[in-house]
Amino acid sequence: MKTLYYMIISLAIAMFTIIFFISKEQNKEQYSLEIDAIKDKTDISGTFYRVKVTNTGIDPLTGIIVNLGKGDIQDLDLLAPAQSFFFYPKPETNISIVKVNTNEGIEEQSDYRSPFKGIGLPGSGR
Repeated sequence: MKTLYYMIISLAIAMFTIIFFISKEQNKEQYSLEIDAIKDKTDISGTFYRVKVTNTGIDPLTGIIVNLGKGDIQDLDLLAPAQSFFFYPKPETNISIVKVNTNEGIEEQSDYRSPFKGIGLPGSGR
């Protein structure tokens, strides 16, 4: 009797998990992207900037133009679904805000964020 009870509970959990992930996939937008702009200060090399652009939609994005700051515009021809690409500003770039445009009409912008630093963590400079 206990075995039957555990099997029913396991089956219910499995069904819930499957339904959750299927509905999550079906609710994705056709064209969507995510920007993660990081400003990382280290004790050794100063400040390091990087911008990660991820295609979070279900179709490829084309003609991606990334404005990393005044005079520093970089581009990428294609970004497949779930694919990410890193952009690195030139050392002389005046860093302020990141703007991304695509041929599909997406216009996003993001401020740079500083990752959490903890004592004893790699890159924390302590």
